[in-house]
Order: sequence, then structure tokens, then C-alpha cells
Amino acid sequence: MDEEELRRKLLELSKREASLNFKMYELYQENQTLAIRLAGYIAENRLYGGNWNDEKVKRVMDKYLTKKKTSNEQSSE
Repeated sequence: MDEEELRRKLLELSKREASLNFKMYELYQENQTLAIRLAGYIAENRLYGGNWNDEKVKRVMDKYLTKKKTSNEQSSE
């Protein structure tokens, strides 16, 4: 492989990486919205006397609804 061909492949891989990163961001946002909706449904269920409690689902919801600490925030503690 010559240098120019390697550069083209690198450029192509960079484009694909950017596309995948954007898709991951979109999916994360969609999951976050679904977690918010689910939290609302759970709250409504409890309002009407339901007793919903599923730890696995709570962990998934927490993944999307809790703020993640940045490296700067972690180092300041």
C-alpha cells in the first residue's frame, strides 16, 4: 500500500467513526427520553396505588437519568 491509499483509508474510517459517534449520541438521547417517560409512568402507577419495583429497570433508568461526573469534577473532590 502506498501512502496516498493509506490516507484515503484513514479518511474513510474517520468518516465512518464520526457517523457512528453521531448515531450513538442519537440513540443515547432517545434512550434518555424513554427513561424519562418510563419514570413518569411509574410515578403515575404509584399515584394510583401501584407498587412497582424492579431493580434491573431502575439501574437502566439511572444510567440515562443521572448526571455523569466529568474528570474535572472527580478530581476536585
